Amino acid sequence: MQSTYQKVAETLFLKLNRFLGTDTRYLMRGSFWLVIGSMAGMLIGLLLSMTYARYLPKETYGSYRYVLSIISLVGIFSLPSFGATITRSSARGFDGTFRKLSRIMFFSSFGISIVCVGAATFFFFRDQKELTLALAIAALFIPFVEGLGSWRAYLDGKKQFRNKSVYNITTQIVYGLLMAAAVISSYALGFGLALTLTLLVGTYMLTHALPNVYFYFRTLRIIPPHAPEEPGSIRHALHLSVSSVPATFATYIDGVLLYHFLGPSALAIYSFAILLPEQVKALLATYINVSLPKLATQTADTNAQALAKKTLPGKILKASLLSAVIIGGYIIVAPFAYQILFPAYVESAPYSQVFALSLLLFPFSIFGPFIQMEGNVWKIYLESVTGPFIQIILLLILIPQFGIWGAVGGRVIGRILNVLLEFIIFIK
Repeated sequence: MQSTYQKVAETLFLKLNRFLGTDTRYLMRGSFWLVIGSMAGMLIGLLLSMTYARYLPKETYGSYRYVLSIISLVGIFSLPSFGATITRSSARGFDGTFRKLSRIMFFSSFGISIVCVGAATFFFFRDQKELTLALAIAALFIPFVEGLGSWRAYLDGKKQFRNKSVYNITTQIVYGLLMAAAVISSYALGFGLALTLTLLVGTYMLTHALPNVYFYFRTLRIIPPHAPEEPGSIRHALHLSVSSVPATFATYIDGVLLYHFLGPSALAIYSFAILLPEQVKALLATYINVSLPKLATQTADTNAQALAKKTLPGKILKASLLSAVIIGGYIIVAPFAYQILFPAYVESAPYSQVFALSLLLFPFSIFGPFIQMEGNVWKIYLESVTGPFIQIILLLILIPQFGIWGAVGGRVIGRILNVLLEFIIFIK
């Protein structure tokens, strides 16, 4: 006999299935652990952001975000798009691909260290010691932060969402506790900008590097030494990585431009403006991550691929109606949320409300991974280059003219145009 609760749940699932035209049980079951992990990360990030707002001057926090923007901007050297190939290959049973591609990612990420050393030297001769020290510290740890994170992609492909979430939550807890301790200690001991910035960057790097090393080798041990490798995986991964360069620049160039045109305080205000919408985006992205293994298998079969192209747009359009409700709710509560959570950054609220509009078509983002999994090189380059290039141009024009509003407007317009472009490429 089914309980009343089970009957209500069954009815709800059936209605969602009919409305969205998809297997919501699979999404809910598969995304459960990812949602738990994402929500834990959001909570830790929220508490940590409240600590930043309470104990760090805007100049210090803005400088910290600037250093992370530089590191992320040159993160292309770690070949992060190799992760999509690892997910695809592991979902198809080619586990040996992880072993090969992860090694390439690790050694390639030393390119980030070289750039960080060069940037540190540049700032040294400009007598900006705080940036010099922070970038020098980053150069030491960055290969272990950026180069060994591919274990997440492997677990995604194997649908081991529980393990991935537990590992991520563990990492986030360690990071949150030690970073909060670093922030409060710098405040209590009266550290200056240079020492505080070095402490923050060093703590960030260390708390991400050590867990990465542990979980990488833990994942590596479960893969048989002679596990098969997917033919053409390196070629596919290299095409994804080259095509992702514009997207990387489009994502992080706003922080660099704001710092240089308006200074660290403006970057701090902007960083808090996009903070909450980006956390909502991370939560919504869990459902896309759950779909990746299915996409990998569908794109390997011509008939399944054709069926997905026919049915997926309607499902995504309906999902966009749900995301619109979430965004509308956020726009309403944002001013009150900033007054309560970040009273030092109330001025960020209007920017945040407008920035949230960039998530309006977020469900359409599933078309990007589908195009990558499909493996059509021409489509991959068209999707990965055109949209980000437009956003870069918008940011280069709008930020010098309109400051923070220019950054917000450029990101919103750029994201909307990008998902529309992905949809057009998808249906072709």
